[in-house]
Amino acid sequence: MPALDLVYNPVSGSFSYKRLADLAEALEDRGFAVKLMPTSEQGAQLSGTADLICVHGGDGTLRDCVQALGDNAGAIPICVAPSGTINLVARELGYARKPSRFADNLRKAWDRGPESWVHSPLYRLGDMPVVSCLSIGPDSHAVASVDGSLKRRIGRYAYVVALARQMRHWPRATMNVRGELVDGERFEYEAEAAIVSHAALYGGPFRVSPQAALEADSVELTTLSRSTRLGTIALSLAVMLRLPIARLGIAEIRSCRKIEFDRCVTPVQVDGDHMPECAYAIGPSGLTLRYVV
Repeated sequence: MPALDLVYNPVSGSFSYKRLADLAEALEDRGFAVKLMPTSEQGAQLSGTADLICVHGGDGTLRDCVQALGDNAGAIPICVAPSGTINLVARELGYARKPSRFADNLRKAWDRGPESWVHSPLYRLGDMPVVSCLSIGPDSHAVASVDGSLKRRIGRYAYVVALARQMRHWPRATMNVRGELVDGERFEYEAEAAIVSHAALYGGPFRVSPQAALEADSVELTTLSRSTRLGTIALSLAVMLRLPIARLGIAEIRSCRKIEFDRCVTPVQVDGDHMPECAYAIGPSGLTLRYVV
């Protein structure tokens, strides 16, 4: 019987104890030995004996689990039962929200074996795993000012509220961005805002770069040379309307292996959460996450 750590975030946007109980029961009915593991302010706690980690939460909870796994992140497979403010990884992988269907699909994927699972090279900002995306600029300033209680009440719309409040005092700062493209070519230029995508989706069901994907051994760097209110609104509308933002000259997009900044980037948004830590570089960790799907 496979041992499964069911890691859940009790303060995530759409958490429900009833749904957690239904999910645990469904997994046990499909032959998994389930151990409930709540997260805390210190991050995710794992049993250390699980054959499989099931994350019942959003991208931030998934990131905390990957952080807790450390060097075992590539050895212990993961799955995601959506329950959070934004679930970019779960959306891309097609995980079902209904507990019974999720458990059915997970059991079938487990029985098929690792060859059929999704393998996702892990990238890090400094020592911090990045499972879906990060941003620096007006977007990250808005995330840093999100009201936690409001986020628990209205979910992702709390980010919209924070961005609207920011319109009066719009943050702008130039940074030097340099790095290495997937073909090995070096680049360097200045920008006022940056989005780094590893998952295909950003901010919900939206795509910033058509090349972004969990299975890609690269990250997509989208930058605005001037991050004005109008430019940010144009980028947002183009993404929502699925317009080619690079071809229209709204932003620049590069497929990268490494990205470096000339200064401490703060505030920075990683997987939907504000990260106060200072870091200068994004690059491959040498580990590959395995999603059971």
